[in-house]
Order: sequence, then C-alpha cells, then structure tokens
Amino acid sequence: MIEQNPLLGHGGTGFHTTGPGTAERAIRELQSLRVSVLAGAAANTKIALADIRQHDTVISALNNSAGTITDVTGTITIDDLRAKGTISVGTAVANDTVTVGGVVFTLVAAVSVEQRGDYQLVPIGASAAHTAANLALAINRWQACLNEPTLSATAASNVVSLVALADGTGGNSITLAETGNSMTISGATLSGGSATGGIRSSGVTNSIILFWFDKPV
Repeated sequence: MIEQNPLLGHGGTGFHTTGPGTAERAIRELQSLRVSVLAGAAANTKIALADIRQHDTVISALNNSAGTITDVTGTITIDDLRAKGTISVGTAVANDTVTVGGVVFTLVAAVSVEQRGDYQLVPIGASAAHTAANLALAINRWQACLNEPTLSATAASNVVSLVALADGTGGNSITLAETGNSMTISGATLSGGSATGGIRSSGVTNSIILFWFDKPV
C-alpha cells in the first residue's frame, strides 16, 4: 500500500530522511506507478510480469473481454518467487530423521539439559502438531546460527512449511530427505522458485490492464 504520512505539508516534515513514512519515500512511490497490458490466462495460472514482486501493490486490474471491461482487482494476487516445500508429521518415532538443506534433524523422545544446544535434536511432542512445532523451531534455530540463512520454517497443525529467504530459482536446489515413516516431504527439493515475476487471477481472464506500484525497497 502506498506510504501514508499525515505530516506531509507541515513545514517540510518528512523530507529530512529517506526511510518508511517520509515524504521522500511517498514521492518515490508515486513516481513508480506502472500500467501494464497483459494477456489473460486460465484461472490460477501465472501471467508473467517480469518486474513485479510481492512487496509491490496492485491498484486496479481491469479485464477486457472483446471490449467489455470488468474490474477483477479482487481476484488478483502477486506471485511469490521464493521456493517452498513442506514436511508433514505423522506418528513420530524416535531416531527417524528429516534432512533440510543438508542438515539432519533427528526425532528424540526427550532432550537432556546437556543436549539443549543441539538444535538438530527434535523432541517428539504429545501430538503430531506439537512435534511439527518443535521441528520448525529447531530448523529456525539452526538457520539463525548460519552466516547466511537460506530458509525459514513455520508450523500449522502437523505441517511444517519451508520458504527460501531469497527470490529466484536458487531455492529450488535446497534439498529435502527423510528416513523412517514419521514424516512425509513434498519433494526432493524445495520448488516453485522463479526469476520472473507474475500475477494470477482466481478466475479466467482475457486481457488485463494492470495498474500497480513498483514500490521502492
């Protein structure tokens, strides 16, 4: 969303810095208005728009079907260019493992006081959801120790979702593997990372006139 600054016009307030909430940032964003005409596509199909990124803002999207204009703004989402994957936790068994980006995480019945600094050990919880939360925490703690973290993890119910931190195809090379029957991975690597931006609509589109802000980072 475009910068909101209620102090604009009050003695130049906001012009002395360049960060969020300043006049300089608001003006830069206004200058970044883009209008793109795109070929339509089937529902939930990526429509390439090279420069658009998730931090940008769609102002309006108009579908042109043989001269009939329809506002489809509410159906439009900006593609996330980061690679993703999942780990689904079932009935946890001690010593089963999952490997994320070459790092092996092992399920254990409990973690002793001496082992608390070993983030590769994942305590089995009272439920699959609890174990998934423990696994996500272990992955994030391990990543926090790296000079260059590559991904983050979140848990919802019994599923751990992994997301590469960087846009692009590089995240597609982050590997996943598992042993035993405690966990199911989405694939041998994260997937879906792309170098090309895009949008998609939840409905069929014909030709889209897209008004959007190429927001400064």
